[in-house]
Amino acid sequence: MIQETIGKKIGLWDDSWKTKRLEEKALDIFKVLSQKRFLLLPDDIWKRVDLIKVGVPLPSTKISSKIVFTTRFNEVCGHMEAHKQFKVECLAPEEAWKLFQMKVGRETLDNDPDILQVAKLVAKECDGLPLALITIGRAMACKKTVEEWNHAIQVLMELAFKFSGMDEEVYSILKFSYDSLASDTLRSCLLYRSLFLEDYKIEKRGLIDFWIGEGFFGEYETGYSIIGDLLRACLLEEEDDDRLKIHDVIRDIALWIACEIEKEKGKLLVQTSVGLTEAPEIEKWEGVKRMSLMENQIENLPETFSCPHLSTLFLNKK
Repeated sequence: MIQETIGKKIGLWDDSWKTKRLEEKALDIFKVLSQKRFLLLPDDIWKRVDLIKVGVPLPSTKISSKIVFTTRFNEVCGHMEAHKQFKVECLAPEEAWKLFQMKVGRETLDNDPDILQVAKLVAKECDGLPLALITIGRAMACKKTVEEWNHAIQVLMELAFKFSGMDEEVYSILKFSYDSLASDTLRSCLLYRSLFLEDYKIEKRGLIDFWIGEGFFGEYETGYSIIGDLLRACLLEEEDDDRLKIHDVIRDIALWIACEIEKEKGKLLVQTSVGLTEAPEIEKWEGVKRMSLMENQIENLPETFSCPHLSTLFLNKK
């Protein structure tokens, strides 16, 4: 695909060129690019691309060409022998708010003075992720009442995957990073991390203890290796040398995967920090394997309930 795209850009693409073998196309591309100063910008590379086989001459000091690629996976930078790496951070709050306003539009934001305040909360829930800001901003552009905006913030805080457009335009795109993880163990460890609160920072060794307790693996060295893999896939973030956090949207995606796509596998029930004063209905416990009710105000649990598959229960109160 990348070879065809380059061929079109440099004027090689025609009916006869399409029938050539890959090696012949590579030679044609090499002959053109080796005489030019070029900038190649491959986007969203998810595995190593052998540029020599494509026909791209490697940049040299003689001809100051550049190859700049983007990837979701840090290890791809190593496989591609990148000379420099730049991590693209999420937007700062001020920049995120500007982008969100742009997508919603002044007509909607100025329609009611109360909308502006709620809109700032909605933008904050996106946690600086441009894809979420754009998707949610567009969806809210036609919402002209405070009630609609209040409903939006409630959905985002409780069931973000049910927000209009989030599953098709945000989650399905970012789910690729989850699907590309090398093993089911890695995927299980990521989904397990979603049981904890938003913005919760957990010590690495403590998280590994939980993973070992669940039977995902048996050695601490394996746990640290898994953490490294998830960090390189940009699915976990380091708060400092000892603690980890997960982006709010990545956590929402993990919950979406566990509760909607793989609900028969994980059997998760997560209702964290939603103001519960009583435990969920008994019927919801049946079949659940892992449950998190952290940061609520539950005083008592039912005296009798059936949960034969329950292996994990996180429960505390404010």
